[in-house]
Amino acid sequence: PLCDAFAPNPFVKSKFDASKMPGNVSAFPYPAGKEHYQMCRSSKEQMQQTVLGFVPKSDNVVELAKGGKKGRDFFLDLSSAMNEMYANEYAVSEMVWRRREQVRAAIEQVMSHSREFPPGTKVAVFGSSANGFGSPNSDLDLCLSIPASAAAFTKDGKGVEAMTNLASKFTAAGMRDVNTERLTARIPIVKFNVPYNDNGTEILVECDLSLQNPLALLNTSLLRTYATISPMTCVLASIIKRWAKSRDINNPSKHTLSSYGYVLMLVYFLKNAKRSDGNPILPNLQWVDPQWAQNPTTPYREIAERPKIPQTLVAHPTLENYVVNSYFCRQGLEGLQKYCAINNSPNAIGVLLASFFHYFAYTFDYKKHVVSLGNKLVEKEVKAEEDGWSVFKSGLAIEDPFELFYDVAHVVKANNFLHIKKEFALAYSKIANEAQSKRDIITGKELIDLICEPVSQDESSD
Repeated sequence: PLCDAFAPNPFVKSKFDASKMPGNVSAFPYPAGKEHYQMCRSSKEQMQQTVLGFVPKSDNVVELAKGGKKGRDFFLDLSSAMNEMYANEYAVSEMVWRRREQVRAAIEQVMSHSREFPPGTKVAVFGSSANGFGSPNSDLDLCLSIPASAAAFTKDGKGVEAMTNLASKFTAAGMRDVNTERLTARIPIVKFNVPYNDNGTEILVECDLSLQNPLALLNTSLLRTYATISPMTCVLASIIKRWAKSRDINNPSKHTLSSYGYVLMLVYFLKNAKRSDGNPILPNLQWVDPQWAQNPTTPYREIAERPKIPQTLVAHPTLENYVVNSYFCRQGLEGLQKYCAINNSPNAIGVLLASFFHYFAYTFDYKKHVVSLGNKLVEKEVKAEEDGWSVFKSGLAIEDPFELFYDVAHVVKANNFLHIKKEFALAYSKIANEAQSKRDIITGKELIDLICEPVSQDESSD
């Protein structure tokens, strides 16, 4: 439930009795008629408005989309607005990709000339700057990728010492605001800005450089592949991240969920949602049969077990004796692109956005299940036995695709989880209310603005 309150019994005489005895069945009329059910419904809605601040709508998304010409036009306009907003604000142009590569190369050049790191060390980009789910304004997250033959370099403080010396080289190379305060973190990081000349205008590119972060590169590669085969997923993610940020539920430092967590929830939803032919909307790249992926014209097929060969097994950078299986399908992407494009009907993205909000507001079983990109339903009891996760945590739990022991949502506290779930319901209710409204249809852009309405100061403090 979205709240623990009971609606007052509308059939008792005093307000005091109504609040104290909501379940007093002796006060209910017999036989009950249509008007009595309406009285109960009104009492419930008044309670929801008082406690939640809105009346949740849980109507089936398909029924909304089938609501005659208005329903079709409603989701068609929403889909069009989502695509347009993505193209104007979130799609990364070739010019931006080129700028990022030039900045990366400049940093790598300073690193190579410093002679502080083993031969073969590279600077790699990861995170939203490279995974296809960012924006032109995303900061540049980079890491120093140390060759496997020199893995010992990152131990015994050698890596931190080298990064400290490298930071001084950055300053000499003209990079600004070099900050070494996080060099003592579990994964050492240097923060700095790189000046970039953009047709005569100087732009400062914010950079975070970490040491040896292979799993971040692996996650980036996986998400980048999802973005490649399904551009629609990027459009959905951009609106969901916009919503989460506007509603103040996208800040791990405040015990809410990271953008990475929301993207994993979206991929989980899409791999479980079905097309009209019964196949998943989005293939599961870690489990899809690579032979099927080459020519996906038959019913969707997955492999029974992921390959465990030397090329796919990676030693964990910080945990001894823990091996990560890095396998996911990287071939047959042309076939998967065609497969994903089949679902791209004109109103599909708008319907899927509404379905996403509805699913995590009303359908997903947070008490029993884990958001996982595995090939089967993962239960919390299993994670408690295998990885020591708490069985008493009734809120959101998200399994990292590669570090299976890691809960991406571990920072989300119980009260923050309830707030996030309420926001899912509120977003869907706004869509349902407008789809069913007898007023003139608002534009898709206006609906997105309504869903992503910034929280007020009072709401934020609550």
